[in-house]
Amino acid sequence: MGRIIFHLDMDAYFASIEQQADPKLRGKPIGVTGRPTERSIVVAFSREAKRFDVWTGMPVWEARRVCRSLIFVPGRPERYVETTKTFLGILKRYTPKIEVFSTDEVFMDVTREVDRYDGPLALARRIKTRFREELGPCITATIGIASNKTFAKLIAKRNKPDGIGHLTEEDLPELLRTASITEICGIGPRIERRLSRLGVRTLAELGALPVALLRREFGVYGLFLKSVGLGTDPSPIVAYSEVPPPKSVGHSRSLPPHLRTYPLALYVLRDLCDKVGRRMRKLGYVGRTVYCGLRFGLKGPGFGKQTTLDVPTDDDERIYRACLDILAQMPERPEVVNKVGVSVSQLIPYREAPISLFETDHRKEALHRAVDHIRDQFGETSIRVGTSLLYQAIPRHVSGFVLDQMGHRDVYGDQYSDSDSG
Repeated sequence: MGRIIFHLDMDAYFASIEQQADPKLRGKPIGVTGRPTERSIVVAFSREAKRFDVWTGMPVWEARRVCRSLIFVPGRPERYVETTKTFLGILKRYTPKIEVFSTDEVFMDVTREVDRYDGPLALARRIKTRFREELGPCITATIGIASNKTFAKLIAKRNKPDGIGHLTEEDLPELLRTASITEICGIGPRIERRLSRLGVRTLAELGALPVALLRREFGVYGLFLKSVGLGTDPSPIVAYSEVPPPKSVGHSRSLPPHLRTYPLALYVLRDLCDKVGRRMRKLGYVGRTVYCGLRFGLKGPGFGKQTTLDVPTDDDERIYRACLDILAQMPERPEVVNKVGVSVSQLIPYREAPISLFETDHRKEALHRAVDHIRDQFGETSIRVGTSLLYQAIPRHVSGFVLDQMGHRDVYGDQYSDSDSG
């Protein structure tokens, strides 16, 4: 028997949690924000709001223009964490093989469990019933069922909101023939354009390409493209309790209008480097390769490169200097910066790093330990990098935690942060 994979995607997650908590918001278009000011963004819309031309990350002023009846609700990260703990607890009753894909999405391998519940559709309906009973009627999920992760996610997206989609082996050939390559998670605009030049628009056309051609054009990623073109994806479910060590640690932020000049973007970048160093020390890693990137428009273009240090580090100041070296390679300074990002890779455990012979390095490590201890005791803002005081603070993020909900890794982000890795 082949695998049976569920992709469970919560519907309008943060907005539905707010509607469940406050009956006055039910049935109304709402937008969840860091704070309801013109300079903030909307990180989640309710189903009612999605009937308008809105999109996640939309500035508050633009969302208000598109939907004049939109109600803005400040995000409550703690409430979302508790709800996620609850729904993960429900899912654990059915299988231990649960992979947290994002804040509101999980994969489940239920291959061994479905026979106990009269098949995958019956199990999916049972899970949705438990959600309704224990989370409330406003908080719903869509479940996609397939033999692998990629197509479970695809079929879930086709059945949103609050639906169940089941892709059987008999249905697969027709889906491959008609489905656009853009329906696959991981095929973005750039990959789409390159595939279009090869005459590929559907999954079946992708599967018909020789694997040698895809390897030549896309490297190792070409193997993944070939597999999804054939309707397969062998990647396993990685249970969140068995998450491997991070390959990189990073932060990125989309900037509000008042911070989109290059000098102010550098202040934000310095603050991000401080956060990256702090997280690396908390996880117990140092790294050698520093990546820094800027995006100049809402969708692009941008600039990004990486550099490799002589010795691994977790020092935020050293990471920032590496970022400045990278940015010095830009052909010209941009007038507008919409997004900044930094990450450190080639990680090794701190205890395996070579010991410095310089006293200044030992003093710097002692200083980091003292600062980290103060922040642990009194909060992240109790002691800050001086340049972070030179710009208006970006409000707290309400959507960027990856998952420490079950008592594992600490990974929280900030408002306007599009991604936190590590």
